[in-house]
Amino acid sequence: ETKTRAFQPTGLKIIFAFLCNRELINAPYREIAQAAGVALGTVGWIMRDLKELGYLIEPKNKTRYLINKKELLDRWVTAYPEQLRPKLVIGIYVTTEPEWWKDTKLTDLNAYLGGEIAAEYLTDYLKPNRKTIYLRGTGKDRTREIEIEFKLRKQAEGDVELLNAFWNEACEWHDKKIVPPILVYADLLATGDPRNIETADIIYEREIAEHIRED
Repeated sequence: ETKTRAFQPTGLKIIFAFLCNRELINAPYREIAQAAGVALGTVGWIMRDLKELGYLIEPKNKTRYLINKKELLDRWVTAYPEQLRPKLVIGIYVTTEPEWWKDTKLTDLNAYLGGEIAAEYLTDYLKPNRKTIYLRGTGKDRTREIEIEFKLRKQAEGDVELLNAFWNEACEWHDKKIVPPILVYADLLATGDPRNIETADIIYEREIAEHIRED
């Protein structure tokens, strides 16, 4: 059914790209596919779904508009931890290195702070329990580099998680140290932890509200 397709992994990547980069909504499909890291053929389907669901208007040969963005964001935030996030997890780890996530080497390694450590970086309001890193690039060597650098050891009950970064440069936030704030927001809310939810609200007000206001 159409409404689930927009909120399945491919659709979620495309919606994320639109929410992070307002310009993309009027880009050619090929550019949208590239920014979202999806196959070109899927873009048309998702655009149709978004229209049917009332999130996209496309007057004949005119500018496309994303509408009801707050509701779209809310649905994205709900679907992301269920539909897309589990597919991105590389592994769960522990480390003996204190505050390793504050190391500037992470940026050189194409790694982004996410979740609670990104929230701490943005707000200074949270003492992170879980350390989430999103990694650009794939393959065992890529992961190995990070594991060695920060003495990460796989452990199911660990407090460090590595995930694959699923967006491309067109969706980056202006501060390359962290994932886009929408993703920090989603990861915080998904924990269900009251302090994290409070912090998510701060990030929403400071970094997201302005960005998703109606055109």
